[in-house]
Amino acid sequence: MDNNLENKISASRDGITQIGKDLRADAHSSIDKVAEQVPPLTDRLAERAHNGVDAVADRADGAADKVAARSRQLAASYKRFAENGRGYVRTSPAMSVLLAAAAGYGLSKLFGSRK
Repeated sequence: MDNNLENKISASRDGITQIGKDLRADAHSSIDKVAEQVPPLTDRLAERAHNGVDAVADRADGAADKVAARSRQLAASYKRFAENGRGYVRTSPAMSVLLAAAAGYGLSKLFGSRK
């Protein structure tokens, strides 16, 4: 896989993870401020809220991992598709032109203006 693409995917994942960490810290801070103002009953509520924030943040981390993995899969699939497509065009140039023309015609009918 292209090293530059891998770096972009990693940077995106790291950015999402950092946003999750920042949101987690901000949410915990807000919960603590409210809990300090109303002590006894809020202890249980604060604990539940902390657990809820942690669960959401953990899911966000998992989603970031899944997005990064899927991005790698799509990049690899596109690379294979591009390599196979070039080979097909080289072995069957006439058929490739006909398929491209048919696809263009179909797209023009699908997206063309309708009166």
